[in-house]
Amino acid sequence: MPPVSHNLSYHSRMKPLEEKKSAEVGVLLLMHTPLAEAFLEVLTHVMGGRPPHCAAQSAQLTDNTETLFAQVKAQVKALDQGAGVLIFVDICGATPYRVAQRLVEPQRVALVCGASVPMLVRALTYRSDGLEMAAQKALSGGHQGVMCVEDNNKEGDVCDAAS
Repeated sequence: MPPVSHNLSYHSRMKPLEEKKSAEVGVLLLMHTPLAEAFLEVLTHVMGGRPPHCAAQSAQLTDNTETLFAQVKAQVKALDQGAGVLIFVDICGATPYRVAQRLVEPQRVALVCGASVPMLVRALTYRSDGLEMAAQKALSGGHQGVMCVEDNNKEGDVCDAAS
């Protein structure tokens, strides 16, 4: 397989949903209500359909931590198609983080904090390249997706957090 150009947009790397490999990294959005579901709706829109092996799990203020942990553990097991699972949380240190952190296992479950749409799109775009690559691409998507635009007349500024 030829090397992947990192200058490709996510549109050019995206395959139709029915052509995706079966051993992709699973993605779990574990966030405070209603963020997980909202992010999943945005991803469904951006990716042209609901991404397979991708789920949202909300954390409510009233949730029992052990019950939430059991639910998340079951979600991780269901999402793992053999390539591992990447869990995204909204805030480092909060309940979703503390629950997910207990499941982190090298080469099987990774955790990314501070989720954003550019991070998620990047991770989904590269998840057929393995858990480590999906996590790295998520981080770079987050870094490149945050900027301050101070000149509205500058040509050539194109935000493409998925490449």
